[in-house]
Amino acid sequence: MNDSDRSTSEMSPQQFLISAAIFEGILLAIAFIGGWFTGINPTAQLRWSVPDLLLGLLATLPMLAVLAVCMLSTLPALLQMRQLLKDMLGPVLLRCQLHDLLLLSLLAGICEEVFFRGFLFPWIASGNAFLGVMLSSLLFGLAHALTPGYAVFASFLGLYLTGLLAADATPNLLIPIVAHTLYDLIAFAALLLELRRR
Repeated sequence: MNDSDRSTSEMSPQQFLISAAIFEGILLAIAFIGGWFTGINPTAQLRWSVPDLLLGLLATLPMLAVLAVCMLSTLPALLQMRQLLKDMLGPVLLRCQLHDLLLLSLLAGICEEVFFRGFLFPWIASGNAFLGVMLSSLLFGLAHALTPGYAVFASFLGLYLTGLLAADATPNLLIPIVAHTLYDLIAFAALLLELRRR
């Protein structure tokens, strides 16, 4: 059995991070190659700004509120989704350190936002803005389809993250990057704490 055939429960944290880096790196490469073919610079709307950094931090709060509701809910569909996430990610997360989770969150926050909000959204929106918002959000959900329920949940998160750009008169990709990264870090840490308590 080679490394690509292993489930996450059999991976070391290093193997898990390498697998994640390969996936996220492919998304980043597609964003820049696609951008080259379409004339869309995926980082054109990315700039450093302290106010936008703070907006990104604030934009995390609604996402965390939804996460808290999902983690406290006793709805069978949410319980099943949480259990599946624990079964799939739990064994490797239990062996991860905080810096591993930070690196994983940064990879996802930067690479996924550059692909979905930096390239895919403006490319589709150049033909139809509504379709750009909806399709990029749906594809974001499908990229996170660990379960059908989680794909729907991630689609709504994608819609929110896309909205942070689409509704802004001076859009800055930094805002969804910060919100996505911080959300992932806190979600991973919350799942890890729950696993360690058990």
